[in-house]
Amino acid sequence: MCRIRLVVESELPNVALIAMAVNKICSFYGMDETAAYQLEVCASEAVTNAIVHAYGSRPGHEVSLSVSIENESVILACAVTGKSMGPEQIERVTLGSIAGEPIRNELREGGRGLEIIHKVMDEIAYTREGSSNCLRMTKRLPDAGEVRR
Repeated sequence: MCRIRLVVESELPNVALIAMAVNKICSFYGMDETAAYQLEVCASEAVTNAIVHAYGSRPGHEVSLSVSIENESVILACAVTGKSMGPEQIERVTLGSIAGEPIRNELREGGRGLEIIHKVMDEIAYTREGSSNCLRMTKRLPDAGEVRR
């Protein structure tokens, strides 16, 4: 298993740094260009949502994204200590819907990130432990034998 933890301040320009790092980490571990880009986008969406929703786009807070390669999967975990999600938001994030309705029926301008994450990732979980909120996204690798360890 390999785990890399990236930490940035809660400023939207820092999202690009996280995105580039995730892409390069995935490439290093042998993922093809398309898969690395897809995980880059998911990381970017998760960190952007954390900055905007948990911290109200205010700087001065930490956003952590860990990238783990384990059990033939890539796991992205975005953690913050800001405002947590309500039950309806958690359902939308983890299940992809609210009361059985697809996310795309609930979207307004700028809300397509969750839809992208749900299309790319195999598993999504949201947890709150103490003051920490964590969005965990797992992508199983199609041919784990190709991933460098």
